[in-house]
Amino acid sequence: MTTIVGSRQDADGNTTAIFDTNTQETIARWLPINFDEDFLGAGHAAGIPAAGSPVAGYPWVKKIVGAGPPTVALVANAGGGIVANALTATSEKQDAALYFNDQLTFDMTKGVVWEARVAFTVLPTTLVESVFGLQSAWIDGPDNASYYAQFQASASGLINMRTKDGVNTLSYSTGVTLIAGAFHIFKIDASNTADVQFFIDGVRVSTPGQMSFAATGANAILQPYLSMYKASGTGVGTLQIDIVQIASNRV
Repeated sequence: MTTIVGSRQDADGNTTAIFDTNTQETIARWLPINFDEDFLGAGHAAGIPAAGSPVAGYPWVKKIVGAGPPTVALVANAGGGIVANALTATSEKQDAALYFNDQLTFDMTKGVVWEARVAFTVLPTTLVESVFGLQSAWIDGPDNASYYAQFQASASGLINMRTKDGVNTLSYSTGVTLIAGAFHIFKIDASNTADVQFFIDGVRVSTPGQMSFAATGANAILQPYLSMYKASGTGVGTLQIDIVQIASNRV
């Protein structure tokens, strides 16, 4: 499919990004801070470092909980570069998370825009929860995190949107249900923290003023976080991650 380029503007009419109008994937952004991960190259195939043991020059770590064990690893020879977070049917607590080793980097008060292209190759089943977006430090169970702005799926392909800022914990259905194996573009735009916007494939799924993020200072600084989790049981699920893009202002 030929890429047809479109542009996005801020409230003052300044171009902030260009995107593929067919897929809604952002191609480039004009913001001071930009992180663009496509999981390309042998560095990913060498194995994602374990949480607590980051490797210099490599931003990601994996958190593995469970003897099954769940996995977080590059999919061999996948077109475009893909990492898969997969749970197993072993009846136990399991976590398969990809994140920045609790190096909190992106300040929600600086107009953060988070975007990812992901799919469930195995939909979350009973007792399984998946989250992907921005979060504070890792904790046992994504619902227990102190702060977040995320998409969530719980025991199905139905996608929720949620924020937690120390004042309010908000969660609403997007009304969108994924089918196994279908990739979609998910975006969280915190350009206005009083109206955090959630999009799936370029379509806004939050209503004006529905979602917000009131934390400031150190509490507003988050990390990318993408996980599959279950507290117990034999549930399964696999989240495949193709791209992660994050941009923001510096001041």
